[in-house]
Amino acid sequence: MSPSADTANFRVDDADSLVAASLACPACLSSAVSWQLERAIHEPSAHCSCRRCGHRRTLHLSPEQALRLALHERRPLDPTPRPGEMVRVFG
Repeated sequence: MSPSADTANFRVDDADSLVAASLACPACLSSAVSWQLERAIHEPSAHCSCRRCGHRRTLHLSPEQALRLALHERRPLDPTPRPGEMVRVFG
Protein backbone atom coordinates (compact mmCIF):
# COMPACT_ATOMS: atom_id res chain seq x y z
CA MET A 1 0.00 0.00 0.00
CA SER A 2 1.45 3.39 -0.91
CA PRO A 3 1.95 6.04 1.79
CA SER A 4 -0.68 8.71 2.23
CA ALA A 5 -0.78 12.10 3.94
CA ASP A 6 -3.27 13.55 6.38
CA THR A 7 -3.62 16.44 8.81
CA ALA A 8 -3.74 15.75 12.54
CA ASN A 9 -7.17 16.27 14.07
CA PHE A 10 -6.46 16.35 17.80
CA ARG A 11 -6.30 19.37 20.08
CA VAL A 12 -3.24 19.80 22.25
CA ASP A 13 -5.36 19.67 25.40
CA ASP A 14 -7.23 16.49 24.39
CA ALA A 15 -7.09 13.41 26.60
CA ASP A 16 -4.51 10.78 25.66
CA SER A 17 -7.29 8.52 24.38
CA LEU A 18 -8.39 11.13 21.81
CA VAL A 19 -4.83 11.73 20.64
CA ALA A 20 -4.31 7.97 20.32
CA ALA A 21 -7.58 7.65 18.37
CA SER A 22 -6.46 10.34 15.93
CA LEU A 23 -3.29 8.32 15.25
CA ALA A 24 -5.29 5.13 14.51
CA CYS A 25 -4.93 3.60 11.07
CA PRO A 26 -7.48 5.05 8.61
CA ALA A 27 -7.32 1.89 6.47
CA CYS A 28 -8.15 -0.79 9.06
CA LEU A 29 -9.00 1.37 12.13
CA SER A 30 -6.36 -0.41 14.23
CA SER A 31 -4.80 1.44 17.14
CA ALA A 32 -1.62 -0.61 16.71
CA VAL A 33 0.25 2.26 15.06
CA SER A 34 3.92 3.13 15.39
CA TRP A 35 4.84 6.75 14.82
CA GLN A 36 8.01 8.79 14.62
CA LEU A 37 8.08 12.54 14.99
CA GLU A 38 9.75 14.61 12.27
CA ARG A 39 10.95 17.77 13.99
CA ALA A 40 10.91 20.23 11.10
CA ILE A 41 10.47 23.77 12.43
CA HIS A 42 8.05 24.99 9.77
CA GLU A 43 6.28 21.77 8.84
CA PRO A 44 6.36 19.23 11.68
CA SER A 45 4.91 15.81 10.96
CA ALA A 46 4.68 12.28 12.27
CA HIS A 47 5.43 9.26 10.12
CA CYS A 48 2.87 6.61 11.07
CA SER A 49 2.89 2.91 10.25
CA CYS A 50 0.14 0.42 11.08
CA ARG A 51 1.51 -2.76 12.62
CA ARG A 52 -1.63 -4.67 11.59
CA CYS A 53 -2.13 -3.90 7.89
CA GLY A 54 1.10 -2.06 7.01
CA HIS A 55 -0.60 1.19 5.92
CA ARG A 56 1.79 4.14 6.11
CA ARG A 57 0.98 7.83 6.23
CA THR A 58 2.49 11.17 7.06
CA LEU A 59 0.46 13.11 9.58
CA HIS A 60 0.98 16.86 9.28
CA LEU A 61 1.05 18.64 12.65
CA SER A 62 0.86 22.14 14.04
CA PRO A 63 3.87 23.11 16.17
CA GLU A 64 1.71 22.66 19.28
CA GLN A 65 0.60 19.17 18.19
CA ALA A 66 4.24 18.25 17.52
CA LEU A 67 5.13 19.37 21.05
CA ARG A 68 2.29 17.26 22.46
CA LEU A 69 3.55 14.17 20.61
CA ALA A 70 7.13 14.91 21.66
CA LEU A 71 5.97 14.56 25.26
CA HIS A 72 4.80 11.02 24.43
CA GLU A 73 8.02 9.73 22.90
CA ARG A 74 9.13 8.51 26.33
CA ARG A 75 5.72 8.25 27.99
CA PRO A 76 3.35 6.34 25.69
CA LEU A 77 -0.17 7.59 25.13
CA ASP A 78 -2.73 5.94 27.40
CA PRO A 79 -5.55 4.92 25.03
CA THR A 80 -7.98 4.07 27.87
CA PRO A 81 -10.97 6.44 27.79
CA ARG A 82 -11.98 7.81 31.17
CA PRO A 83 -15.30 9.42 32.19
CA GLY A 84 -15.23 13.17 31.76
CA GLU A 85 -12.17 13.24 29.50
CA MET A 86 -14.12 12.68 26.30
CA VAL A 87 -16.13 15.90 26.53
CA ARG A 88 -15.19 18.69 24.15
CA VAL A 89 -16.65 22.14 24.45
CA PHE A 90 -17.87 23.60 21.15
CA GLY A 91 -18.69 27.20 20.84
